[in-house]
Formats: sequence, C-alpha cells, structure tokens
Amino acid sequence: MDTRELQTLIAVAEEKSFHGAAGRLGLTQPAVTRRIQRLETRTGCILFDRAAKPLRPTPAGQRALTEARDLLRRLSGFAEIVKTGTTPGGPVKIGVSHGVAPLVTAQTIRKLHQNFPETHLSLRSGWASEMLPMLRRGEIDALLSMDEPQTGIGGIPSSDLPKSFRLDALFDDEIVPIGPADDPHPPTTIAELAERPLVLLPEGCSFRALGNVLAHRRGVSFREILEVSALDLQIEMVAAGIGYGITAKRYCQLSRSAPSLLLLDIPDACWPMKVILLRRPTSADIDMVLDGLAKIVTDAAGATAQAPSASAIMHKSNRIDEPYELDA
Repeated sequence: MDTRELQTLIAVAEEKSFHGAAGRLGLTQPAVTRRIQRLETRTGCILFDRAAKPLRPTPAGQRALTEARDLLRRLSGFAEIVKTGTTPGGPVKIGVSHGVAPLVTAQTIRKLHQNFPETHLSLRSGWASEMLPMLRRGEIDALLSMDEPQTGIGGIPSSDLPKSFRLDALFDDEIVPIGPADDPHPPTTIAELAERPLVLLPEGCSFRALGNVLAHRRGVSFREILEVSALDLQIEMVAAGIGYGITAKRYCQLSRSAPSLLLLDIPDACWPMKVILLRRPTSADIDMVLDGLAKIVTDAAGATAQAPSASAIMHKSNRIDEPYELDA
C-alpha cells in the first residue's frame, strides 16, 4: 500500500474536492483522481460519492479514512521506535463526554499525575457525538463516555464502531428522574412529571433523548423546560427546588447536593446505562495510562468492593442522605 495514496484519501476527504486536494498536495487534479481510483481498485469499493456537493466519503470511504489515519499515525513513529526502542513522546489525549464529566475531577487528574508523573495529559470535553469523529481521526486517544441501549454512544451503536477500537465497560448505572428532597408530593407518573418544571440538558444529550421517548410513549409533552449546559449545574438546580430532572443515578450519589435530592419512584422511568472507556489502537505506554484512568474512575464511582452499597446510601423513600466524595 502506497502511503501517498492514503495521504491523498485524507486530503480529498478534508478538502471535500479533488481540486482542493490537488492544490494542498501540489499535484494535478488528474493525479489525485488516479490515486483515489487505485485505492478503489485495491479495496473493491467506491470511496467517494462523486454526485454529492460538496464531495463526501461513502460509508466504505469513511472506514477507509479511519484506517488510513490510524496507519499513517503509527507509521510516523516507526523510525523513532527502530532507533531508540521507545514510542515517541507526546500527550495522552483524552476526550470526556458531557454526560460523564462529573466523574473526572481535579482529584481524578491529580491521582493520574501521581501514578504517571512523566505523562503529559490533554483533556477535551464535548458531546459524545462530537468526540467520536475526533477519536476516529486520532485527535484523541480515548473517549470516556456512556453507552445506553437506545441511544448507544453518541447516537452510534457500539456494534457499528470500528473493529480496531477497544471498548471497556467500567461500571453499570441507571438513568432516572430526580427531584428536590423537600417536595412533600413528588410526581409518581410521567403525566405528573410533565406538569412540573424540568431542568434538562440541551437536545443531543442522551438523558434528554430518553426523557422525550418516555413522554412520547405516555402521550404527553413536558410543559416547562429550563435548559442548562452542564450536568453538575442541572443537579444543583434540582436540589435547590427549581425543577426536576432526568440524569444518572450515580452522579446524584456522588454530588455534594445528594442530601437535597430525591430519586423519583415512577414506573418504567428507569434505563440501564454503562460508563465506558473507548480507545483507538495506541502504544503500550498510552494504554497503561488509560488503564490507570479507568481504574481511578471506577474506584471513585464506588464500583469497587470497598465502596458503600446502594442500600447504605439510599434510604428514607429514596432520599440520598449520605453522599460520598468522588476521590474516596
């Protein structure tokens, strides 16, 4: 396989035209076309939809693009590995989806630095749907996110991810409706919940998407929605009595606002989810750091044998009275 053809594939995809790729690579447009045609002959697949404006990769082209970026990224360190026997240095780039952001605190990063003092970390946050393409392109090494049966990971079923990706399920959780603990008459049905003010994350968030599904199934719509951009802010506003929310059960247990929160007992308003670490093929050194991150997050979330059980935390009609610290 000629690496120049792989570089051309990437250039055409990023420039969204053969003409733009030619200018970027210093080639003629026919030369760019011939390279892509050779790749298509080798793979037996059409890699670009020529009828689309602007030009875009076909599904096969997207897969080829992911693999091309991965191959070139690994080849770029080949000479250094041969000369020194070590993988080239650089930051370990970790993406954190908004849905699991409360699990990554200053204590988490401090512990990671203590365990790997020579490692340079680069953290980026965003919606999982935004971070997945970055993982495919090699802009991040791993994505800490959530996997839910109906919405998957950022809207993508885990079965549709590249086979080269490694998915580690860190621990199980639930998505549940919550309210303020001092409400003497909390809602017990979806219809009642829909009549209360709701504090929700923006459209695109899995928590909100599941709330919409739940309301649709019951033939109701939410009456009043206050939209916030961060999960911890949502939890704090619910605890303050501003409204109700739909979020992850464990985040409520981890929150300092836990004594002021109530898990609502509403039939069929509970969904299983997993917190996961999704990673692309990297070096053994980077994998070691990512394994360390996975353990820190799992331990902090109370998933180890030493963590308090749910029965020790939840009592008094689902009120959360004993929060535990994220770095416990």
